[in-house]
Amino acid sequence: MIAPAHALTLLADKLEPGERVLYAVRPDIWVTLRNKMFLLWIGLPWCIGVLGLFFAGRASPMIAIPLAMVGIAMVAAPIIMAIDTQYTVYAITDRRALIVRSGLRPDVVSCPFERMDATPEIMTAGGRGGHLYLASNMSTKLRDVDYTGKLAFRDLADVSMAAQRLEAARQGR
Repeated sequence: MIAPAHALTLLADKLEPGERVLYAVRPDIWVTLRNKMFLLWIGLPWCIGVLGLFFAGRASPMIAIPLAMVGIAMVAAPIIMAIDTQYTVYAITDRRALIVRSGLRPDVVSCPFERMDATPEIMTAGGRGGHLYLASNMSTKLRDVDYTGKLAFRDLADVSMAAQRLEAARQGR
């Protein structure tokens, strides 16, 4: 959880007049890495196999280089996604939920309470970590919306705490 004063400094220009931040958190880097670990398990053997074929003379550079690039992308993706978590803030205010990203691709997603599903959906990803799905039928072009159109706070360390805070905010407590 981010301290309220620090959350205000991070979100000051994104808040509406009179809006209060009730809860703010960053995605957990370890949950992100754990969820994307399969890419490492596929990417490392892929790279080793491709390089083995190349150095054994069984694959030409025209074939080995593109295949190696695919393997390198699989290995690098979890690391890049983990770094991206440090530039993301999930916030619950007294009016809406916010997803604010800074860094290389700044972005703000706002979802008013009226737009959210009746009950948020929790998807655990081992331990207390996981995703909190807030709203359905959103545009799939948004970064935090999955292919079914569900908006989510992703890779939270304590997803049940976020769900409790969201419900309390929606009920005005």
